Amino acid sequence: MRILFFCPGDLYSKPNPGFHLLTTLMCDILNAGHELHYIGKSEIGLDRHIPDDLISNSHFSYSLIEKKRVNRTNMFARYAYGVLFALSSRKYVKRLIKDYDVVFAVSNPTVLFNILVVRHYSKSIKIVYNVQDMFPGSTIASGKMSNKLLQHLFFKLQKIAYRKANIITAISEDMKTKLLEQGVPEEKIRVIVNWFDDKSVREIPRKDNLFIKKYNMQRDQFYVQYAGTMGYVFDYNMVLSVARLLQEHDDIIFQMIGEGSQKTAFIEEAKRQQLSNIVFLPLEPQEMVPHVYSACDICFIPLKKGIIGNSVPSKAGLLMACKRAIVTTADEGSDYNRMINDEHIGIACSTDNPQDAADAIIKMKEDAVFRDYCAKSGYEYGKISYSRSNNTRKYIELFEEIAQQN
Repeated sequence: MRILFFCPGDLYSKPNPGFHLLTTLMCDILNAGHELHYIGKSEIGLDRHIPDDLISNSHFSYSLIEKKRVNRTNMFARYAYGVLFALSSRKYVKRLIKDYDVVFAVSNPTVLFNILVVRHYSKSIKIVYNVQDMFPGSTIASGKMSNKLLQHLFFKLQKIAYRKANIITAISEDMKTKLLEQGVPEEKIRVIVNWFDDKSVREIPRKDNLFIKKYNMQRDQFYVQYAGTMGYVFDYNMVLSVARLLQEHDDIIFQMIGEGSQKTAFIEEAKRQQLSNIVFLPLEPQEMVPHVYSACDICFIPLKKGIIGNSVPSKAGLLMACKRAIVTTADEGSDYNRMINDEHIGIACSTDNPQDAADAIIKMKEDAVFRDYCAKSGYEYGKISYSRSNNTRKYIELFEEIAQQN
């Protein structure tokens, strides 16, 4: 079987949340004996760093389209950038398409145009559309698209993408519900969650933890950590509210790690409110991920109202692998909140009550037995539901299944 990976994002120009997901999926496809060609983007002026595990495999090949860097805070500039990428990819798709069995269209706001390019050159090839973020749903929920006409237009465009694809993979049951609400037939949807790499991600003991050593983290402090992208789905106002409620607890430190479009505003507001219990740290390299997540006492994942279903935090599985309990704020009644609470992975609160989140953090701090129970429960649940070995196999079986339908 030969698979064409069509990835409009700059996956291998710089580290990003999709790096470990797509890299491990491609490695496992290749290790299963299949051939894979990757079409991606390379931003001019940034190093290319496609992993050696891929480059050294004789069944792997790639085509990179170089583009100038775009202003990421401008949604329309980013959208136009994605459309231009799709147009630039035509020469590669035209040359390659006849030799491949399946196209894997990777999630992006402009994925429709990638799918249309594929369909222009082949009406019969099977397309699997991987949805990581629902567009424009996640943009609307994060407050970045308030214009009703634009919302209507982009929903219409996305429905074309859903119609042109053969299979749509959703990364949660909440997302499947959103797809059904938008008219996607249930038989067209497969739920495959984002995974952690159970071959490399594990708890790192304190004595061996490079992140703890780097920042001289103290045993007598309780670290509440968020590590990831501080973008528009991340509710930094919730962090500010909870940190303010817990300001008198001198031993509780909110450790905010990473970059993102909202980080500057977050830092400025924390300074304005004189919240000395929030510490900001830069993004760490990919190989430091298990060290980072193993360094905290608990993880805090604050999501804006309406985000769950349109998007899903991929860090949950990583935290389970590192045996760390989770406190999160997400939509009440969501499958995500149910999972966290019912599987005893941590405590899930609603998006509109900072006091509940503050109380959850205090409980985690004061009840070490409960905290350890959540960490162990999450680890056991994660091995079954969020491991690389289980979920990449689901993708491979899906590709094999639909390739046989050609």
